[in-house]
Amino acid sequence: MYLTKPPQQHLKSIVNSMFLRGYKGKVNDVSTSASSNHRNSITRFLSKSAWNEQLLFNALKSNTIDLIWSKSRQSNKPIYVIIDDTISEKNKPSSKAINLIEKCSFHNSYLKGKTVYGHQIVVALLSCDGLILPYSIEIYDKNVMSKIAIACDIIKSLPKPVKKGYVLCNSWYSCKAIFNASTKSGYSYIGVLKTNRVIYPKNHEDLGYKLNRYALSLNKEAFDLVTVKGKQYYIYNYIGKLNDMKKVSIILSYPKEAFHESGRLKAFISLDTELFALDILTSYTSRWAIDPFFRDCKGYLGLNGYQVRSQRSIIRYLIGMLISYTYSKLNLGVALDFNNGFKHIQKNLRRSQFIKIYFAALKGKPISKVFETLKIA
Repeated sequence: MYLTKPPQQHLKSIVNSMFLRGYKGKVNDVSTSASSNHRNSITRFLSKSAWNEQLLFNALKSNTIDLIWSKSRQSNKPIYVIIDDTISEKNKPSSKAINLIEKCSFHNSYLKGKTVYGHQIVVALLSCDGLILPYSIEIYDKNVMSKIAIACDIIKSLPKPVKKGYVLCNSWYSCKAIFNASTKSGYSYIGVLKTNRVIYPKNHEDLGYKLNRYALSLNKEAFDLVTVKGKQYYIYNYIGKLNDMKKVSIILSYPKEAFHESGRLKAFISLDTELFALDILTSYTSRWAIDPFFRDCKGYLGLNGYQVRSQRSIIRYLIGMLISYTYSKLNLGVALDFNNGFKHIQKNLRRSQFIKIYFAALKGKPISKVFETLKIA
């Protein structure tokens, strides 16, 4: 056991509150939902209680690996390691603020197109044949470790895939360090590539050619028209040298209706040069799973609203969030989508509250006492 009975009860209260109340990340959400937990008890549990959150986190990661690797053995399908980051935005503190939220700083938000204040969080999901589970979550601190270094550590922590394995990332992570970490750990890499990267096609072996300029030099007849997830694209497959890489496969892609239009070119890279171009693009679409993960955690599990302040409390909350997400996916013994799992658990918890009221009534307990227990007096 990683927790004694009191910490187990506190953790259960935190998880249950995420389902019952539409959790916003406030300690008061937990103390209001749990009949036996006072606000101060939950605060102490997150910030000061002597339990080892890393052991619990490692157990969760180990369970995720067991499930995904078992799925790969059964299905004979590849394992995808999906890495990305998001920002949990916080209010910028005043110059007179004393109790600041630890590890907060300013980050560039590509979604908002501006600098915002908060935590930047690096997440890894593991996916195989439709089963998608969270594996790792880390707070980025530029004074301690870069996002690239965090991603490399995540990749290195994984066992070798059963069959094939691919690391899937956006253009920020498409760099030599990630390529090398993936290869050494037994994985290939598929990701987006910035279109200003330099390649060395025929007749440009010395100075190279930027991808965006090279794409414009090709006529439409050089491209193939393919369909990916119901949409059509013109694609061109370059296999050759990239800076620091002797041989990679790069897909240049335009939407069918926007061939050679400014800003519409996308480039994808695969270290596996034997993959067909369409397979590279299809595999990359598995990366899209991380966007609904961020959306669900922010919308239902408090990722955008937590107000605990110490680094330890934040890490413990994030682990509880991953437990809740995993529970939502697996609570019926099958891989549900998050929303269905969340609603099923929420319904069962609400039923249990009504059952408590029913049995309290049978025992003749005054309704005022029932309301007091449920904290709705």
